[in-house]
Amino acid sequence: MLTIQIKNWNKKVVATINNIYSLQVDEEVNKWCKVKLRFPVEEWLQKKPVQKADRITIAYSFNIRSVVRIFEGYITDITLKSTEVVIEAENWLSYMQYRIIRSDKNYENVMIKDVISGLFNELNNIYELPVLLWVNDCETKITKKFEKWESFFDILKYCWEAEPKLVVRIINKEWINYLEVIQDWWEVLEWVWEFDAMNVKGTNIVDWSWKDSMDEFVSTIQKESWVINNDEFIGRTKLIFEEYDKDWDKALPSGSSLPSITVSRDTDWWNFYIWDRKNIRIYTGYEWLNLEYLGLIQQRKLTVNATNDIKAEIKITQEYKADTNILDLILQNLRKKK
Repeated sequence: MLTIQIKNWNKKVVATINNIYSLQVDEEVNKWCKVKLRFPVEEWLQKKPVQKADRITIAYSFNIRSVVRIFEGYITDITLKSTEVVIEAENWLSYMQYRIIRSDKNYENVMIKDVISGLFNELNNIYELPVLLWVNDCETKITKKFEKWESFFDILKYCWEAEPKLVVRIINKEWINYLEVIQDWWEVLEWVWEFDAMNVKGTNIVDWSWKDSMDEFVSTIQKESWVINNDEFIGRTKLIFEEYDKDWDKALPSGSSLPSITVSRDTDWWNFYIWDRKNIRIYTGYEWLNLEYLGLIQQRKLTVNATNDIKAEIKITQEYKADTNILDLILQNLRKKK
């Protein structure tokens, strides 16, 4: 059973949405979670409005003792139509783009965890943040000046670009929202997600996609005083793909590519957070491409129909790689200019 509540800033329930046409929840590593909800016009809405920045909470109950919070955040868009209402919402990571620092910050060889805790406490003292700071453990050091009026989200983004293994996410524990800024930490989930080309109906991976590409690939790196070669690749192709490394710290990319998979099941979607790990086993049907590895959960999309049936699509990859969708980049730039 799906429960959708709209609350004011005193956390008082001001409306409950009982019937829906559709619901979609999208979340991804190092991006804020987005919700789009469509429901029929109800009598209560004709008497009192839903307002932007109201809180919205979405929970799903399997039984009276098992309730999962799917989403909590704030309403960003409301569209009224003659026969339906469309509400869009984002989670508290999105809210961090609207919280800005009041003075220039100069950090010289300071650990990321100290930068984050200092800024979080400063902003929280100015006006209370709707989350608590939970795990914040990154000891990577940065040297950076952040100018007055930069957003907390932009600073978080700089940190994960400076430390590619850093993950920023909002989690919910015992109905409390926490901000995590973590490095090299995750939970390895139980059981294996598997695909077998010879027994598709008996497996829990319903789709997979493998791509081997020249993107970001080089076979030779020229240093100031030496050269790094992928001799096996050069010997096989009789070609070299060179790149000069001025900073002396680049290594040859891995020669192997792992597939992304999609899991679409009505089970197991509520027991993890983005960036947790899952064991994957894929018997592809290609003799040379049978794979078994521990992958990270990069994306999850939940869709709910009018009868409250849930479908979960989950993207698993070997390493995190941010999408470079040009529309997302444009929207981020527009928000930054506000």
